[in-house]
Amino acid sequence: MKSEPYEKEKKVECQSCQDKGIRFDGIRNGAEYWSDCECKAIRRIKRLMKSSQLSDEFLSKSFENYRNWAGDERLDELWKTARKYAFDFENMRKLEEGNSIGFAGEVGIGKTHLGCAVANELMKQGVQVVYFNFVNGFKEMFSQYDNGGLQVQKIRETLQKCEVLFIDDIGKGRVNPQIGVPDITRGVHDEMYGLIEHRYFNRLPIIWTSEYELELITMLGEATASRLMEMSGKNLVKVFYEEGETVGELNYRLRHHFVGV
Repeated sequence: MKSEPYEKEKKVECQSCQDKGIRFDGIRNGAEYWSDCECKAIRRIKRLMKSSQLSDEFLSKSFENYRNWAGDERLDELWKTARKYAFDFENMRKLEEGNSIGFAGEVGIGKTHLGCAVANELMKQGVQVVYFNFVNGFKEMFSQYDNGGLQVQKIRETLQKCEVLFIDDIGKGRVNPQIGVPDITRGVHDEMYGLIEHRYFNRLPIIWTSEYELELITMLGEATASRLMEMSGKNLVKVFYEEGETVGELNYRLRHHFVGV
């Protein structure tokens, strides 16, 4: 006689509720009382992290493992602003000006690290965050035109409507020597305008990083750049080299070249 295939018993992750998400608290006055199990929030955080588009490397970034190796006070201020925003997000998100946060400055100072630290902390609070790299994200988006406009619209709506959007490396690209900043294609220019405009008028927060500040006006247009900066308000932190400073001396990836100099 053919035996039935053995079905492996599914492993239960939460012994408290048996993975149901709710647990029985008892009977009082003849009525059953149930409450959400702690694992429900944990599973939501895991789902948020999985859908965030953040790599495992970026998910490991935190405020605790950020290093101001140069001992520069400006980098301390960068860290403090990011941490304050993350841990006071429920109040920050209600602000008309300052519901977002921007990191503008030199290469290697930890802009992306702190942006990820903010994103990871918000997801621990149960807030949805979607990561979008300015260069690779738009390449992926435009490549979907070959598959029809529906997929592009799906990406566009995700970026417009997610609870918090993290745009990394705005304006990244090869510098055009004639204008002193990278060229932005008409397609990227228009998509950024529509994206920022939608989030601006719907008061949806943005985490963003860039190697540029006022130059973004030239690249993105004044309407887009000014809205992005207004949304950030006092949470726009800037660290650029000043006169007499050596290019690279704040770059964490070049730290071994400057130790002892």
